[in-house]
Amino acid sequence: MLILFKNKIFGKIFFFLLSSILFVLCIFFVLTFNLQKQSILDSLVSKARTITDAAIFVNKYSFIVDDEVPILEFVYSFVQANDEIKTFIVSKKNSGSLVVTNKNWRLVENLPPLYKNLQDEKETHEIEDSFYVKEKVLMYTFSIYFSGVHWGYIHLELSLDEYYKKVAFMYKQFFYLVILFLFSTILISFLIAKLFSTPIIKLNNVSKEIAKGNLFARSDITGNDEIGTFSKTFNKMIENLQLSQKQLKESHEELEQRVIQRTQELNKVNKSLQLKSTQLKELNDNLEDRVKEEISKQKEQEQMLIQQSRLAAMGEMIGNIAHQWRQPLNALSLLIQNIYFSYKMESLDDELMQRSLYKANLLTKNMSKTIDDFRNFFRPNKSKELFEVNSYILKSIYLVESSFEHNNIQIDFIKSNPVQIEGFPNEFSQVVLNILSNAKDALIEKKVANAKVIIKIVLQNELINVIIENNAGQIPEEILEKIYEPYFTTKEEGKGTGIGLYMSKTIIENNMNGKLFFKNIDGGVQFIIQIPKA
Repeated sequence: MLILFKNKIFGKIFFFLLSSILFVLCIFFVLTFNLQKQSILDSLVSKARTITDAAIFVNKYSFIVDDEVPILEFVYSFVQANDEIKTFIVSKKNSGSLVVTNKNWRLVENLPPLYKNLQDEKETHEIEDSFYVKEKVLMYTFSIYFSGVHWGYIHLELSLDEYYKKVAFMYKQFFYLVILFLFSTILISFLIAKLFSTPIIKLNNVSKEIAKGNLFARSDITGNDEIGTFSKTFNKMIENLQLSQKQLKESHEELEQRVIQRTQELNKVNKSLQLKSTQLKELNDNLEDRVKEEISKQKEQEQMLIQQSRLAAMGEMIGNIAHQWRQPLNALSLLIQNIYFSYKMESLDDELMQRSLYKANLLTKNMSKTIDDFRNFFRPNKSKELFEVNSYILKSIYLVESSFEHNNIQIDFIKSNPVQIEGFPNEFSQVVLNILSNAKDALIEKKVANAKVIIKIVLQNELINVIIENNAGQIPEEILEKIYEPYFTTKEEGKGTGIGLYMSKTIIENNMNGKLFFKNIDGGVQFIIQIPKA
């Protein structure tokens, strides 16, 4: 039980239910108590009315003829016989009043203002301090009429002992009821809070295990309700993450093998080149007349060296391309953290869960497809296709959206009317992704306030200009001519390969008949991808 109370969600549900039920019970008890108290008072007023009616009925003739002696005798004996009656006052209109207590009687000309204030054409009653017996009593006043003529008033003061006794008994009953209802409310609130919070607590524990890197953790919640469905979907998402991690590991191992293979081939070519150089030197020393022929062969060997250098560069590039996966992996990690933070902030709903699941699947599929794209990058047998620019820009934005939000970077995409270009859509998305990633790294490195990246499409005759600009400051003039060189980077060691812009320029200009260029603008840089319309 103590473990449950340490969970915030259980505590919130428990105390909300407990306070709500107690609030309703308090209102109920207050209203019931007041009604019960009024009922006890009404019974006492009814008794006073009965006594007054009996006194008027018995002494009706004496009231009519104004014979005070029989009235006094009756009232005095009646008061002596009833301990509940503290004072009995018979007051004739515009005349004196007869005041009888259980100790004496007297005639008074004017009653105190307290009694005159109670005189009305109808009956009235109040709980007040008696003028004659010096204690709190029920003051009951009744108007006497005979044949429509107002004769006077009867003021009857009754003891409140029975009233206080019943009220005290009622207090005692209500106290026991309050104790009973309090324990019942605590028990009901505990059971309901436990019912609703237990599955959420279990899901929270599984999420913590996943955040620690344990992808074998699973939710054991079953059922056909929304929480049961969420648990199944959550487990399915973890299985997909495990599968993606396995595929990524296999792809990485395959790339390492290809790099080793290319390196071995390069070593063989270098040895062959050394052998050819030796033979050329021997021919140059001994056969001067074959210089031209050997020079021609040397040129062929140089062309072979250039080709093999390109292959070696491609092998090294493939090894460095593995670093390009850090961005989608970081985005995937931030996506899982976003699910956890949304759950902690109680804003996790079906829409957010579905959207997160879609992004996770999109990231893993894109990572798998990126392997094939990089593998086929230098092959000439890829076929072009028509694709819509807006959708593939959005695809790239989705891949970095979580990372941008995590670093408080705003990304604005100003869509255009649907427009198509011919080329390689995945390579186009990779170019956009590289430029966005470079912009993000620059904004983070320079700690820009109100960091922003703007993407817009501008149509210029038969050309489509995809403009990506940021406010991370301008590129220094001394490195303007170097940023497209392979392996040139301004980032710290281990944080950049310098291959992104080189690949992007090659994709746009060699594979898609376009141009990739940039220009410094006020406070930032603007990259422009220019491609002909389809």
